[in-house]
Amino acid sequence: MFRQTLTWLRNTTSRLRHGRKWSKRTLVVGPSQPVDGDSVACTKALVQHLRKQRLEAYTLPTITMYNQIDWILESGDIHPSVLEFTGGKLVSADLQGAYDALIAQWRPDEIIVVDGQANRIGFDTRGVKVYTIDHHVKPDVRQDDENGFIQPAPAAGCLLIERFRIMEPILVVSILTDTFWLRHHEPSRAARALAELTRHGLTDELFEHYQRKLRARKDPHILDALKDADVRESDNEEAVFVVLGTDSPEIHRGVMGELGYFYRHIAVVRKDGYVSLTTVDPHVDLRDFVAKFEKYGSAGGHKDSAAINFKSINDGRIAELSEAYFAFIGEHASNERGVNG
Repeated sequence: MFRQTLTWLRNTTSRLRHGRKWSKRTLVVGPSQPVDGDSVACTKALVQHLRKQRLEAYTLPTITMYNQIDWILESGDIHPSVLEFTGGKLVSADLQGAYDALIAQWRPDEIIVVDGQANRIGFDTRGVKVYTIDHHVKPDVRQDDENGFIQPAPAAGCLLIERFRIMEPILVVSILTDTFWLRHHEPSRAARALAELTRHGLTDELFEHYQRKLRARKDPHILDALKDADVRESDNEEAVFVVLGTDSPEIHRGVMGELGYFYRHIAVVRKDGYVSLTTVDPHVDLRDFVAKFEKYGSAGGHKDSAAINFKSINDGRIAELSEAYFAFIGEHASNERGVNG
């Protein structure tokens, strides 16, 4: 009886300290699209955190990987049974095949999805339960139950820090990249999360190391893509709508970065129908805009950074999107001219 009581107390203390009771075997994944610094860094941090508790934890390869963050995941983060599905950058176009190979040798008790919803992971879980940790919600939408913890936050990494007390230094990448180096998404709250990491072992040297790793050489094809793109501007030259002739996520991301030096409102359409939007105007809520196009695919994001993933894209759909975009910006943007740099 005493031993049972002691075990119960230990388990209760663990749940209070870490926010939940983790499974013995956990597969940690992010959404299949987009693969970004937030999802990859959170995946790495959670795998490391669980292993330090002597639990078994792995992830799957990703569909794509930016050069900027391809150093985060290592072969040891992926179960040996899956490595044959990966290339040099630990990516695979066959996530279902990789997952099925995994569960044939190592079946997780639980799948944790970080920085995305369960319906966006890109494979059938074959009945394994899923727990979601995500921050892509409107302020009035919240969840905290056995199926997930979904709350508004600057980055999914902030939720790992604030709610689950996970203090892995790699979460610096999550916060910096998802807030565009503290330019978007509640920067003061993000700064508090970074301060929390420094109180738990993040040094200046390690912080600078991660910053250097993130400064990858720019792909020269970014400028070529812009030269070949269909570029449309608003009359006041503060909003831009760009249609790319490439479906490369890395080129797309690079184009967004370049345009950020010149425009307050940006929309970039990729050839495969993925659309990224950003704004620096506090009066513009991009979530309201992208919600109008959910009928064509999926949409969501933050107030100042959102996305639409069209199931199919054509000239007519692009024209509809472009017209609606400039009308929306014209109606909601403030008259104050800001500095975007």
